[in-house]
Order: sequence, then structure tokens, then C-alpha cells
Amino acid sequence: MPDPSDSAIRELARNILARREYGLVDKNENADLFWIDWLHRLLAWMKVLRVNSPILYWMLVAALLVLLAAAIAQIIWSLRAALRVESPSARPVSPDQPADLAAEAGRLADAGRFLEAGHRLMIASFGLLAARSVIELRPDHSNRWIRAALRGSSMAQALALEIGALMEQTERRWFGSRANEPDIYLQWRSVYQRLASSGN
Repeated sequence: MPDPSDSAIRELARNILARREYGLVDKNENADLFWIDWLHRLLAWMKVLRVNSPILYWMLVAALLVLLAAAIAQIIWSLRAALRVESPSARPVSPDQPADLAAEAGRLADAGRFLEAGHRLMIASFGLLAARSVIELRPDHSNRWIRAALRGSSMAQALALEIGALMEQTERRWFGSRANEPDIYLQWRSVYQRLASSGN
């Protein structure tokens, strides 16, 4: 038998390496074929196991069934627990809430915590405006949204602009400098008192 040439050997090696088991097929096709091949080999192994060791086969089947039943039970339990939980009620702002916040703001101011007191009065003012349907208080409404709603409301524009500017000043201090000067509290107290005494 004559010795094969180098080109014949290279061609034979290329053909062998192009086979599926060497992973040189298309990647997408390879991924699909991997799972099909894996499942085929698993089923073949299970058939051999059933013939050669039926006790081990049935123990494996029983363990898989127990795992499947446990997974289904966990899903059912989770769904039932989720359905039992009451959804949070959309609690409207009550007229008592601004009064409580205003009283709390007074106590904070007496303790020298003016920024926190002003912040409480800002929220109390929002409560008054929401109770009069000037604005709608919702967790997803930002302060920017509230300022825009005030400008577009029937409220006197001067007061709406004053509240908007005071909100911006409070935000800068609350999230920035944390300056604790009494002026922020005194300005919010003035706004809150005007809102409480008027129809706006």
C-alpha cells in the first residue's frame, strides 16, 4: 500500500475534525444539537439502567418525581401566599393629617430642628392642597410635578409661584447643604397658615 500524500492526510484530518463530536459545526446548530444529543444519551442511559439495574432505575425515577412534586408544591404555595396578601389600600389624605404634621412641625421648631419642621409643613401644605383638589398626591408624583400642577391650577399665581420657589429652596437644603436656619420654617408656617385660613 503506497504512503498517503500530505494533502490526503490533511483532507482526512479536516473531515474527521469537521464531525459534530469535535464541535466545529455551526454554533447555533451545535447548541440545539447539544441538547438533543444530551437528551438522547440520557434516555439511552435510562434504558440501559432499567435493564441492568432496575432497583437503581426506579429509585432514580422516584427521586425525580419527588423533586418535581416538591417544585410544583412550592409554586402552588407561593401563588396562594401571594393571593392571600391584601393589596395596600389607596388611603386618601385625611384632613387630620396636615394638622398632625403641623403640630409635629411646631415641636420640631421648638427643638431647633427648623429644616425638618419646614419639611413637615411643606408636606402638611400638600395635604391641604390635595384635600381641596388643587393637586393630586400620589407616590409617583415628584415635587417638580407638584410645582407644575400648582402653576396650572386655579390657585392664585402669586401663591403658586411662592410655594414652588419655597419647595425648590427646601429641596436644596434637604438634599444638599442641610442648612438649619429658622427662615425655612417661618416661610412654610406663613404659607401653611394662609392655605389653612383661605379656600386655596
